[in-house]
Amino acid sequence: MLKTLDVLIGVTTVLLLFSMAVTVITQALSNISGSRGRHLRAGLTDLLQQLGIPAEETAKKIADSLLRHPLIAEGKRKLGTVIHREEFTKLVLDMASGVGAKKLEDDSQSALKKVLEDGGISNPEQALKNIRAMALQLETVNPELSNHVRDGLAILHEAPSDFVARVNSWFDQTMDRVSQRFTQSTHWITIGISIGVVVIVQLDIIAIADRLWVDDLVRDAIVSRAKTDFSSEESKTNARVDPKPYYDLLNSASLITLPTDQEWGSRLKDWRKVPGMVLAVLLLSLGAPFWYNALKDLLKLRSSLSQKDDAQRAARQSTTDNSPGTSSTTTGAGPQPDWLSGERGDLAAVG
Repeated sequence: MLKTLDVLIGVTTVLLLFSMAVTVITQALSNISGSRGRHLRAGLTDLLQQLGIPAEETAKKIADSLLRHPLIAEGKRKLGTVIHREEFTKLVLDMASGVGAKKLEDDSQSALKKVLEDGGISNPEQALKNIRAMALQLETVNPELSNHVRDGLAILHEAPSDFVARVNSWFDQTMDRVSQRFTQSTHWITIGISIGVVVIVQLDIIAIADRLWVDDLVRDAIVSRAKTDFSSEESKTNARVDPKPYYDLLNSASLITLPTDQEWGSRLKDWRKVPGMVLAVLLLSLGAPFWYNALKDLLKLRSSLSQKDDAQRAARQSTTDNSPGTSSTTTGAGPQPDWLSGERGDLAAVG
């Protein structure tokens, strides 16, 4: 039982190490490319069209200006990745009024102002002033209310219109779809990076499992390091785990092949690796959090089984037993039952 569990721990540790690398690369590419901001801009574009902006290009320009607003943008030129419903409503009013920090082009401002007029807000600048005054009054009367609650109440009180009703009805659903699309996009990126990592190191997870099953030294080395690195509380952030010793061990055992190896190309041509590499890609795409939680559970289970195994071994090796119906003995043979007493059980009586 412990051997099977150790093999599972070893395989999970290997998958965790490489999935950590995949996760880091995925996050870096997402941040560099601004993927989350682009998905949010697409979602706001759809929302603005639903609110009445006729042209997609105009809606996209407005959404881009919203996410590049100084209060929303991440850095000087990067699109913002988070915008709340109350922030969206106030910024739309601010841009339509033309007096805020972020100015729209004339055609975009005219289209936005017309949408507000059709939705029941003829003077966006005055409506925004009334909202701020009401929010200040609510903060004076009810200081325990959070900021977004005060803003929401102020908008509902000072700008009760069809435009605000449509924003409140569709905003949350739009953000849910943005999150879903971003998750799907990130998952495909993760699969692509997993393919690259698996091909570069030639990670054959089936061969690793077979080797761990037959090679006690490699299995014990990986399990012992995993118990040290991933059992402590500090390892919850994965910040103190150094993957290099694991990579060196796997490379020396010929379980992975780095591009610096002269035999890298010839080993890649071995088609027997393909099933294990395909399986490794699928497993790595589950992500580092999944394998980290799985490893923690396996280590806890192993600790529990190991303690029980030690207790059972100690019981088997015990030389005394005071239970009824048995007599104590100090030999390594253990206690002698009553039915063996007498001449039949006494070898000295023979001859």
